[in-house]
Amino acid sequence: MQINDILQVLPLFLNHSNAAVAIKDINGYYLLANDEFARYAGQPLNLINGNRDQDFLSNERVEKIKITELSAISKFKGVNCVEEFSMEGQEVYYIATRFPIVDEHRHMIGLGIVAMDVTEQHRSISEAERALQAAEQVNAQLREVVENLEQLASTDRLTNAWNRRRFEEAIEGEIHRFHRYGHPISLMLLDIDHFKRVNDNYGHQEGDRVLKQVADCIFTCIRKSDSLTRWGGEEFIILMPNTGLSYASMIAERIRTHIAAQSFATVGSVTVSIGVAEFHLNSSHEDWLDRADRAMYTAKREGRNRVELDATVNLTPTVNEHFEGHFVQLMWKDAFMSGNNLIDAQHRGLFEVSNQLLDAVLSGRPTDEISTIVNQLLGDVLQHFHDEEGILSELAYPRLGEHAKEHARLVSKALELADAFKAGTLSVGTLFQFLAYDVVTRHMLGADREYFPFTAIQN
Repeated sequence: MQINDILQVLPLFLNHSNAAVAIKDINGYYLLANDEFARYAGQPLNLINGNRDQDFLSNERVEKIKITELSAISKFKGVNCVEEFSMEGQEVYYIATRFPIVDEHRHMIGLGIVAMDVTEQHRSISEAERALQAAEQVNAQLREVVENLEQLASTDRLTNAWNRRRFEEAIEGEIHRFHRYGHPISLMLLDIDHFKRVNDNYGHQEGDRVLKQVADCIFTCIRKSDSLTRWGGEEFIILMPNTGLSYASMIAERIRTHIAAQSFATVGSVTVSIGVAEFHLNSSHEDWLDRADRAMYTAKREGRNRVELDATVNLTPTVNEHFEGHFVQLMWKDAFMSGNNLIDAQHRGLFEVSNQLLDAVLSGRPTDEISTIVNQLLGDVLQHFHDEEGILSELAYPRLGEHAKEHARLVSKALELADAFKAGTLSVGTLFQFLAYDVVTRHMLGADREYFPFTAIQN
């Protein structure tokens, strides 16, 4: 969260607080202060905002403030202190809390100050303690406001989707995980077809209702790990971690059909065009977005209400990701060895059965023969996941729960696709893509590698 995001909506809080409240940037310059803070500082607001403490406070107060703020920064939490100074010829007492303001990455982006006049209460220790509690309550309230502001600053208010800033922060983290662990990432760019007609014919208020309903439809189709961003007026981006192009395309088709089936009050039906792209090893996130954008505009040109995949996928050497007619054999390497004999034997066996399925696909074998190999691969996967979880449980692998959930997700999707293939509604290439690459290769080269340090030392 950037400090400017806070400043956009904080004045309302400042002007209605009975405490002295202010915010500084990390260099000590005041960004905002309320009228009560001006009284506490003994200076008009125009001499506070844009200046530092040493510009208008006595050296004695400045030194005491420095000590408190350094303590708050080093402890990374609020620090209270009692301040005594003269105001209009009388001694006054304030309890001031100074605390760091941090962003979602726990980086300090500023300092907050909440101070309360406790001159009257200072006559007794008990009253002072109650005043301190009151100051801490105001501190907590301000923290709650800052947390709410962080949510507001990263979310589109109409659709509850992320805004561009939140997306830009998230995408860098996902790309880092891709380079470190090899986890695939896909995104889709979605545009509402003929949205200008909605605004022109029914008005912008109705257009807003359409945007909100489309966003709600998307939320019902994506996973908790996926994110929805409002990218432009009627454009959305869905970011899908740990997801290859084949699975992302299925989710895109699910979104498209779900929206097309909805009834939009006044407007009637609404359709969307979607472009899907997977992140490539040597690409930037700008290139990735551009590829999704081009795929989306292809969907527009081809008649709208359709899903198009990134056309450059076959030209880019990403790991084991090709379409039908361009599959490659899975090659076993010693680098895939985990150190556990059973796991390694099962991994090699999965490679072999996957290659048998590939041979059957490329040679055009009958559907019943391919189904037999599919059933064998599914059975081997289920047995391997069961045995692997047992081994990891004995090794007290700390991420076993998360790993088992990923197994369950992969199995569920594999069974769903296998049923669709047997029913004749799914191509064998799409089924092979998911089983051989998403389940076997990617999972083994991605999530499985995280437990290798545990299995490598057991022998």
